[in-house]
Order: sequence, then C-alpha cells, then structure tokens
Amino acid sequence: MTNKVLLIDDSRTQLDVLKLRLVKSGFEVETAENALEGYNKVFSFLPDIVLSDIVMPDLDGYQLCRLLKNNKLTKNIPVILLTVLDKKLDEFWGKKAGAQAFIPKTTDFEEIKTKINELIENTKLTSDDKEGIKKGAIRQVSVKEQINDILNELLKQSIFLNEFRYLGEFYTHEKALVDKCFDLFSTFFDYSAAALFFNVDDKGAKKNVYFDMRAISASQFVLEKMKRDFFKQMNFSEDFDLNSTRYDIVNENETGLEKIISPNALKTIHIIPVKFEGRLLGGVGFYSTSDIDYTEVKLYESFISELSALMKMKSLYSEVELLSVTDGLTDLYNRRHFELSIEREFLRAKRYKNDLSLAILDIDFFKSVNDNYGHQYGDYVLKEVAHLMRESFRRTDMLYRYGGEELIIIMPETSLENAYIPSERLRERIEANDFVFNNQHIKLTVSIGVSTMNSDYANQNEIVKAADSALYNAKRTGRNKVVMYNEQLDSIE
Repeated sequence: MTNKVLLIDDSRTQLDVLKLRLVKSGFEVETAENALEGYNKVFSFLPDIVLSDIVMPDLDGYQLCRLLKNNKLTKNIPVILLTVLDKKLDEFWGKKAGAQAFIPKTTDFEEIKTKINELIENTKLTSDDKEGIKKGAIRQVSVKEQINDILNELLKQSIFLNEFRYLGEFYTHEKALVDKCFDLFSTFFDYSAAALFFNVDDKGAKKNVYFDMRAISASQFVLEKMKRDFFKQMNFSEDFDLNSTRYDIVNENETGLEKIISPNALKTIHIIPVKFEGRLLGGVGFYSTSDIDYTEVKLYESFISELSALMKMKSLYSEVELLSVTDGLTDLYNRRHFELSIEREFLRAKRYKNDLSLAILDIDFFKSVNDNYGHQYGDYVLKEVAHLMRESFRRTDMLYRYGGEELIIIMPETSLENAYIPSERLRERIEANDFVFNNQHIKLTVSIGVSTMNSDYANQNEIVKAADSALYNAKRTGRNKVVMYNEQLDSIE
C-alpha cells in the first residue's frame, strides 16, 4: 500500500516542488495552503504522516500540531515541522507541541525522505485507525472550539500543578496538609466522600485515615466499614492488624446533608494505594453515591503522579521530623531541604517538560567581614541578605542557605531570562543597601550564577553544577555581577 503524505505550506511554490519529489519517490501526496485546510483534509485524505510549515497565517504549525495531538483520533499521526526557523527555541516549541521531528527546509531531500519513512514505519497506522479518523470528520467552525478546549485544559493543568506545589508548604503539619489536600481534591473531583492516608514506619503508632465528609454524613457503622475496606486495599504485610487502625473526620457537617446508613448506598468506591519503589507511602480514596469512573476523569494521571510526589516528600519529612528544615540564623530553608526540593522540582520539570531555573549567590569577600568586624556582624549580614532575597523573589520561589555565605534560589517554571531579572534585582538591592550593625556601616556586593533546565540533564546535580560554574565565572571576572550559564563557561574553567 502506498504511504500517504499531507503537505501543508502557505507557499504554493514550495508545495509543488516538495510534492513532485515525494511523488517521484513513490508517495501519494495531498497538499493544503493553510493549517486550517490541512487539519480538515486529515479527516478525508487520512495521511500516514503530516509535513507542515510553521509560519502560516491564522493558525501556525505549532497550533496545528497541538490540535492533532490533542485529538484522540489523530494523536498518533506523526508530524514533521519543516521550517526556515533554526533557533533552539523554535525546535523546543516544536517538541512542546508534540511534533515527532523538526527539520530545516534547507535539509537535503534524501534526509527528509528517510525521516518520513522512519516515522511511518514506527507508527504504522492501521486501517481501523484511519476508519476512526474518517468517522471523526469535523466542521471547520469547531476548530476554534478545539483550540479553546486545549487552552482551557492547559490552564487547568497549570493551576492544578501549582496548587499541588503549594501543598509542599505543609509537609511538617499533617492536619493542615490534610485540610489543604481535601480542599484541592474537592475543587477538581466530584465525590460524596474522600479518604487520605499517610503511612509512617513507626510500628507503635496506629495507622490513621482521614475522611472528607463535607458532602454527606455517615453512620459510625458505615465509617468503620469504609475504614476497614480502605486499609484492606493498602496491601500491608500479613501480620498487619486492622484493629491498629483508626479514622478522623475532616469537614464534618451534618446539617442538611444526605445521611448514609448503609455501605450499599456508595455506588462507586475507588481506592488507590500510593507506592514508591515498592514502599507504601499512603493512599487515597473516592466514594460516590453515583456511578463514576475516576480513571476517566481529566487530570487523573497528573493527580496520581503529583500525589505520589507529595507523599514521597511527606514520608521523608516524617522520617526526619525531629530535624529542622530551616536554617536557624536566616530562617531560609536549609541544605537538607534543598536536596529534597531540587530533586522533586527537577523530576517534575523533566516529566512535564517545564522550565526550571536555579541561582546560586555568594557574598563577595565575606571572610573579610568576619575578620574585620567579627562573626556577629557576619551573622547580621547573612540575615539582612536573606531579607533582601525574600523581597526580590516570588512567593513561589524557594530560598535556601546552602552553607556559609552561599545561598540558593529554586525558581520553578522560570526560564533563564526570567530568572535573571530577580537575580539582578537582588544584586542591585544588596549593592545599594547600607549594612549597619553596632553603628558600623559597610557596603557589600554579591556574585550570582544562574542556570536553567536542560533536557539532556540526567539528574538535578547537573543544573546545580551549571549554576555553580556560572557563579565561579562571576567571581573570576570581577564579582558583583549576575552570570547566566552557557556551555562555553565550562571550557573557560
């Protein structure tokens, strides 16, 4: 069977030239002169692959690609973006949109043909796949609706992930964490009741499950049954004793609520043990008097992933709850908290292909401050710099004292350029600040190195190393400056 290629470009000349070459190479080719026309032709031509320009009026190649990938019928059709754009950022957006390849138009045709054959071979759309696409033919007017749906879903997911990150502020306060979790769950999921359990290794402590009962009230018999069924699903070891479990009611309000006196009234019971590397971290459950398939709820996969990350961090905090998570002098987070947070943020950025930036700052000639004015003055300087950090960065940024006079800022969902702005703002504020202690006035500066997430980084240590390399360059080239990391800095060292 002849493989079918759909070409989309607003240049008739380029369409004709590439079509001629592809036809001579044995492909069946259809063309479209804009993205909207091309999107509609997908449902009639049923291509094995789509080759599209990026820069087009009304709807560009990125948006077209996202439309195809967001539609469950067309998401498996491979897309190649052919373009004159050649910057790293252009390729980044192409991948972000879901394209399988990003190829400059100046590329040799044989290379393009090889890539087309490779992607078609790896995908191999079946006749059933194409029949489903054909049946899903849409009206042109609905494209705007689909774009709005995509934007709305991206906004919801962004808010959802940000709200989950906010929960991290309550790791050390379980009751507050539970309250905040249920507030978040109830915003995104419909349920009559919900359950939440954080596992602990303390064998002398009872296992406790929290129930969110804001929507219904239940008899003690029902609650006890819910608790026992919940813990049975957690798959503890054989010697686990159900009598060592208990439950707490959260958001209990019996006024005007539906009263459940029999477990049979709950038509849906969805209980999920949350594990990491074979270890039970906790669990969550949803209960409803209606039939609901929670696995089909939007954001379900993101929810499980984020909940797992949340519970992993909560578990780690439980293990070291006697250890402080803040630096006693500056009230910034300490190095231990940084190590946990940078791993979590790195994995999240890697998973969702989000931006993540890091800044490391060092107080210039800090040793001289201690030597000339005493350690009390040095302590005052550190506290004052920490204060200026809080004024310079967002509430969502995380501030740490890494050790000595070295301080670190984690900036989630922040590009390198956007990370530079608050870093430079901090540098200017410190340079302008009058440090006064015991009637002694001094001026200070800081050197700052900034790095950002790279898809090639294997772990969080590499983004830290990059920021450290930029910091070294700032100090080596005169101090009192912000340096953004690039690979050339490594060769200078």
